[in-house]
Amino acid sequence: MHSDDPGVTGQTLLDAQFDRRVIAYWRVLVSLIMVITIVGIPFIPFWLLYSLWFGPKYFDGLSARLTTQALELRKGVFTRNESTIPLNRITDLKLHQGPIMRRFGLHGLKVETAGQSGPHASSEGNLLGVVDAAAFRNAILRQRQVALGAEPAEDTPGPTATADGTTELLTEIRDILARIEARQ
Repeated sequence: MHSDDPGVTGQTLLDAQFDRRVIAYWRVLVSLIMVITIVGIPFIPFWLLYSLWFGPKYFDGLSARLTTQALELRKGVFTRNESTIPLNRITDLKLHQGPIMRRFGLHGLKVETAGQSGPHASSEGNLLGVVDAAAFRNAILRQRQVALGAEPAEDTPGPTATADGTTELLTEIRDILARIEARQ
């Protein structure tokens, strides 16, 4: 799945790098959950010993790769999860950072896709500990625009929605919709 062969998902553009601090974050997070539940307190030493083996194995299995047509995600130790998310299905990429993540200097990136709805819908992919998550997110969004046929404008500002720019905005929206319909 992670070869440079430009097969179904296209040529590799960018491989995400993950921060090793994510291992310590998982140790602390699970330990805190055990403390909060009170009944987990006696298991904390076992968890900490187990995490010395499990954490690095899980970290080594993490990967995220942006290709010309998709975002490929891999993770897992005992159960391997591999996802290929076509860029045209991605509807949103959310950066998130909770208080414990902030303490470790980590960011999360949630990939949401078309077809997810309802109060119990979860993200298609959740990447924790991506180095420079904002830059990886921006690269995915730029490539998504390219894949949809709407070249991103680098230095030119987009059309404005002021009274005199409304026609320009509506014209651009019409052109984007026409390109999307042409691809289907």
